[in-house]
Amino acid sequence: MNVTTIGGGPGGLYASLLLKRSHPDWDVTVYERNPRGVTYGWGIVFPNRTLSNLADADPPSHEAITETFERWDPFDIVTDDDHFRCGGNTFASMMRTDLLAVLEERCRDVGVELEYETEIADPAAVAAEADLCIAADGIHSHTREVFADEFGTEIEQGRARFSWFGTDAEFEALTHIFVENEDGLWCAHTYPGPTSTFIIDCDVETWERSGVADMTETEYLPYLEDVFADHLNGHSIQSQQDQWRRFQTVTNDIWHHDNVVLVGDAAHTAHYSIGSGTTLAMEDAIGLMEAFETNDELDAALAAYESARKPFVETLLSAAERSRIHFEDIERYYDLPSRQFAIHHLTRSGRLTYGSLQRRDPTFTDAFDEWFAERTPVDTKRRPPARQPVRLADTVIANRYVRVLEPTSSADEGTPSTAQLSAFTAAADEEPGVLLTEPLAVAQAGRPTIGSPGLYTEDHVDTWADAIDTVLDEVTAGAHLTHAGASGGREPRVFGHGGLTEREPTWSPRLSDEYPVHPRSFERTAMDADDRNAVVEDFVAAARRADDAGFEYVQLQAAAPSLLSRFLTASGVPFEDRVEFVRTVVADVADALPARTPLGVTVPVSDGDGRGLSLKEAFGAVRELSEAGCDVVAPVAASTGERGLAEKGPSDFSDDIRNEVEVSTLATAPAASADKVNTLVATGRADLCAVQGTPFRDG
Repeated sequence: MNVTTIGGGPGGLYASLLLKRSHPDWDVTVYERNPRGVTYGWGIVFPNRTLSNLADADPPSHEAITETFERWDPFDIVTDDDHFRCGGNTFASMMRTDLLAVLEERCRDVGVELEYETEIADPAAVAAEADLCIAADGIHSHTREVFADEFGTEIEQGRARFSWFGTDAEFEALTHIFVENEDGLWCAHTYPGPTSTFIIDCDVETWERSGVADMTETEYLPYLEDVFADHLNGHSIQSQQDQWRRFQTVTNDIWHHDNVVLVGDAAHTAHYSIGSGTTLAMEDAIGLMEAFETNDELDAALAAYESARKPFVETLLSAAERSRIHFEDIERYYDLPSRQFAIHHLTRSGRLTYGSLQRRDPTFTDAFDEWFAERTPVDTKRRPPARQPVRLADTVIANRYVRVLEPTSSADEGTPSTAQLSAFTAAADEEPGVLLTEPLAVAQAGRPTIGSPGLYTEDHVDTWADAIDTVLDEVTAGAHLTHAGASGGREPRVFGHGGLTEREPTWSPRLSDEYPVHPRSFERTAMDADDRNAVVEDFVAAARRADDAGFEYVQLQAAAPSLLSRFLTASGVPFEDRVEFVRTVVADVADALPARTPLGVTVPVSDGDGRGLSLKEAFGAVRELSEAGCDVVAPVAASTGERGLAEKGPSDFSDDIRNEVEVSTLATAPAASADKVNTLVATGRADLCAVQGTPFRDG
């Protein structure tokens, strides 16, 4: 087979080496546009996983690599105030030039032809002359560009600015250094080597305020050396290219077309903050070799390569995108207490959790647990964060678990059935910090279904009071108040997707027999001032009944499906007008409740299809609601489709709202493990976490 590789970086060289080594009779040629020995970039990083894979794939090159690299265990995070070290994060690094030298020598050993200073202007013509064409020409791949429609290429530009530098300053480990000056927040990503890699990034506002955007290289290098002077120990910052960039996230629907196959950054890019670009490229090369070992036909081999590599790569790319977005929003989190910022930062990509950090470095998490216990509102012993109490308003919640009961439909005129009450009392036995009822209608006309429970009569108060009397003192009983509005008068959906459906007109009783006001009269555009005032009064009356019944926490449903959600997300209406009615409800309910009772509000947020508030809108709405008396915000993901690679979910919304607006939050994506709750609470991403099963008593 005649194999042509476009691009002589680590991915292209390693793929060519492995294919020639496995198939000595193949003709393999690499074309590289740069002269031999000329490359841009400083150090590269290998995790333990990759080193093991390299040893299996080609022992001689693995041996040469391990003789050259530096290995380290800890991850250091340095802020303006503190220096934290977390062990158990084993990596190795080496200079990119050294890696290329090793791979070039091995390519020559096995008979790969290397052609330098050769620019491939027409990749299609080159591919037509080859049996297999490997596109390994990097993030700006010309080959991928030529076949962009066939590959389904998408490129997303990040917001932050970054540039790669080096320095002779020595670092003991992978280190992220944060320095805040009058212009903003700067971060240096460093790792050891003969010349240490020193990547600097910042948000666009800092880049512009500092003047770096308009400076020449000779002007901005002294500025940056002054910013990081405390960490450079008198050494300079070295530059290979005068280039500040925005990171490009490259994805492709497919990785091969005809006889052309993408490898490394040509196929996918992972943000530099997780140190996986070279790793993924070389593992792609291994995957391509393995595909040809088990498949004789070209099409079958390329399909096998893609199907084997793509799921793993997409998982890592998701983590990389989370890390990229974290750095772009880093100022939002930098005001966290420094120890909490460190653990927030370590877990930014989702690959590390509180539990995995505990296993890697118990000393690190023990010190954190001691610190966290000292910040709790009552005297407490050291225990996992999820089991620590928290003060909301004037109420101390015993732990961070919120047991959320799902909507059911067996109530009779709003009075909960025996089954509904049994579910409530049984959930109380699990000892969550907060036990939240299923949604309780604030009015007969506000019931989602005729079987929905409510809190709009004194009989309802008595029924709930009896149930709350059975709840342990350590459990805070919460009433979840709702008004279905135009979404009322539905029927439960037993089969199919979704919770409720329109009533079946042929067999259902007339709405007028069961609802004093037709749900359609609660369309936002149909409600006049009197109608709105009546709804406000219903919420206030229900809140007072909740207090009379013994509920110690009240939550208002402003996420879908609800009347308040329809106001918040109305299309074509100015933002201030959308928030005004919901703010009025919150303010009046807050005034009606005792000061000791925390008031929560669910808020619909979307990062994709626009069904909820954008994150920016959510910040504005939450500020309004917080000023009106809301103590806890529970962001609910309003998007219904599959999340995109860079789209945020409910836990991210909780994190962003909590740290941008400085309000307590309830993470609404039900946690499947104690580790997730511990992670969200420890890192300052949430104060409370929803669960739909028994809280884990050991976490």
